[in-house]
Amino acid sequence: MVDEHGWAVGPVSPWEVGDSWSLLSPQGSSRMDMAMWERHATRLFARERPELRMSLVTSKRYPDGAMPRADEGLLAVDDTVLRLQTLPLETAPAVVAAAVRGAAAIGGAGFDVLIGRGVRLWQVHVRPNEGTDGTAPLLLTAVLASVWLAPVVPPGGGSIFGIKGCRERLATMGRDD
Repeated sequence: MVDEHGWAVGPVSPWEVGDSWSLLSPQGSSRMDMAMWERHATRLFARERPELRMSLVTSKRYPDGAMPRADEGLLAVDDTVLRLQTLPLETAPAVVAAAVRGAAAIGGAGFDVLIGRGVRLWQVHVRPNEGTDGTAPLLLTAVLASVWLAPVVPPGGGSIFGIKGCRERLATMGRDD
């Protein structure tokens, strides 16, 4: 259910770490900016996916620059519909703990610093609502990681990585060279 601006009505709670690709953004905006996201997608995947299309299923409006504290929506990557949500990072201690464990597992590698800069959580649900492209959730995650230079906690945790790690995982899925 959404209001007249396309914003989620009711509480938005973080998904379990095992159910989502979680991004810890250093930017506090909850705006779902499709124009910016599409530019990043085109730049990132021009060679591998030149026909890539992304769009919000329900449009979002931000009158006078206002934004919701938390929001969720449906986003189509080509013909695959994904669930996406955003909320203040402070409301997701389990995700932060998974990020800290992931950074420790790789010896920090600067991700410990990035975790400390995070203020907003973005989550892409691992199971598409519709469509058959199993790479779509990770593809969207890669785009968002590029937009905010945000670290990514994969489903189930255990690690942490950025845009490069997303691209490497896409390559092993056979969709990215």
